[in-house]
Amino acid sequence: MKAKMIWANFSVQDVTRTSEFYKQLGFTPNNTNNYPKLASFLFGDNEFVIHFFERGSQIDEYLTGPQTGSEIIFTLSAETEAEVKEWAERVKNAGGSIFKEAGRDEKGYYGFGFADPDGHRFNVL
Repeated sequence: MKAKMIWANFSVQDVTRTSEFYKQLGFTPNNTNNYPKLASFLFGDNEFVIHFFERGSQIDEYLTGPQTGSEIIFTLSAETEAEVKEWAERVKNAGGSIFKEAGRDEKGYYGFGFADPDGHRFNVL
């Protein structure tokens, strides 16, 4: 068996707020679906799709909201330390929260961690 595609689905409280957050970060909306309880965005050069379904839609059967931790964390690549710092500033300005400030880890990677308004976690390296 071979999967032709893979994408991610998240549950969010307010699809409009989520849409604005990711637009402010510069991600491209995936306008393939006019479903009003869905915000969908393309991530990276290979255009990985992440769907954000508003609670109260069909996704509720499969997902709960984020708990105290995170089941998955997506990593976004940056090319320079300056770009990492720019991402952090954009996240703050868009209403996200930083859970790990920018800096070097024990392996020398420079990056930071953030959560979107619904608590979904990402890091930028």
